[in-house]
Amino acid sequence: MKKIFWILILCISFSMMGQSQESDFFNFYKGGTKYKKPVKYVLFNMSAGDIKKEVNNKIYFYMGGETFIFDSKINKKDTCLVDKFKFTFDKSEDLQQKAYQFYKEKKQMEEIKMKLKNLILYPVTDFSPYFKIYVLEKTHKNTLLKYEVDWIYSTF
Repeated sequence: MKKIFWILILCISFSMMGQSQESDFFNFYKGGTKYKKPVKYVLFNMSAGDIKKEVNNKIYFYMGGETFIFDSKINKKDTCLVDKFKFTFDKSEDLQQKAYQFYKEKKQMEEIKMKLKNLILYPVTDFSPYFKIYVLEKTHKNTLLKYEVDWIYSTF
């Protein structure tokens, strides 16, 4: 009975650890605390002026002043049903402000942990590494293509 219990615990821990990847986390400085990136879903809407370009196995999404890139060698693409999708969509224009708020909260947490009044970090050049972003493109009535993308240009 003990063997079965320990094997079960071992299997559960491996399955839980196997779900997260290194790219799902970020830290403010080398060796610092790792934080999990919040997942954001952005809906691609060609009728709203969003542009999609394909160049050399890469797909560029230009949406609301932001640029996202899907590289088929690195990122994943998946399909999902609209009925099964229970998440909220974010506007690409609002990602910058949300990333700033997220950065500010995590920075304050670091300051509290290190018992500093002002944590000295490198200057923020952009907020793109703080979110895991998926661009959703509607293909048929009931189907969405879900692209895992990198936020390569922000209007910072």
